[in-house]
Amino acid sequence: MRKPDLIIDLHIVSAVALLLLLIFSNLLFACIDNRNDSLNQLITYKRLNSKTIQVALGCDAITAISTKRGIVVIDSGISSSLAKKYREIIRKEFGLDNFLYLINTHSHPDHTGGNLAFPESVIIGHENCEGEMLEYWKEPEKVKNGLVRIVDQLNKQLNSSEFNRDEQDEIKKQIIRYQSALDDINQQSGILYPDKTFSDQMTFSVGDLSFSLIYFGAAHSKSDIIIHLPELKILFIGDLFSRYGRPHFEIGKVKKSERWEIVKKWLLERKADVEQIITGHGEVLSVDDLIAFINY
Repeated sequence: MRKPDLIIDLHIVSAVALLLLLIFSNLLFACIDNRNDSLNQLITYKRLNSKTIQVALGCDAITAISTKRGIVVIDSGISSSLAKKYREIIRKEFGLDNFLYLINTHSHPDHTGGNLAFPESVIIGHENCEGEMLEYWKEPEKVKNGLVRIVDQLNKQLNSSEFNRDEQDEIKKQIIRYQSALDDINQQSGILYPDKTFSDQMTFSVGDLSFSLIYFGAAHSKSDIIIHLPELKILFIGDLFSRYGRPHFEIGKVKKSERWEIVKKWLLERKADVEQIITGHGEVLSVDDLIAFINY
């Protein structure tokens, strides 16, 4: 007489297990959705002019320029998964999906890590860019371990009481940045290197806009370039300097080189056609900052 009761109990257990599985699945998808919603809220974008959009997650920033032929992107950020989200914002804002060119201001992974999000684009960089990228990625396990340590340190900071709400928000953005780069490695997403390189200077036009590029010389990296768009009066400087002209490299050594004189002359010749200076991490500087850098 116990057998039917046991069958009923098993049915009940199966039903409960199925219910718990459904609840867990819903909670899991809800957590993923909430994480995506949270991330989407943290990503910001702004129009620098009618043809230029800057998209950023904290100090992870890329800039997109709309031309009559298509879109040109400057830098790609630290992660391909984040860059795909930036790309979607750009696509919606411009109403275009033809990304023609991606220009890397230098080789560092927080400027080239998202290259994979623009597979159809011609990637442009200095001829030293690929070599530096290959050097960085020759020991992927070392890179991975470094990212794990950074994420761990940032999580410890986030749980510390010494930071206020705004500072904690910035730490959260940093965690997302580095965790996204770590996820790329774990998923073996891959790396895209420059397709087209130059050694000294390069000029090309895309639709109604022209792009003038010059190699800065070994400074913040061995592949730093400056990009000028005269029609939009914008100068892109990567990580060369920040507000008040503060250099991000050993300025004394660079200013003793012949290359510095060439670049300084190039900058001064274009100064009248510069109104906004865009750094590699989202700062928008003025011509005064450029002059301060030249005279630093």
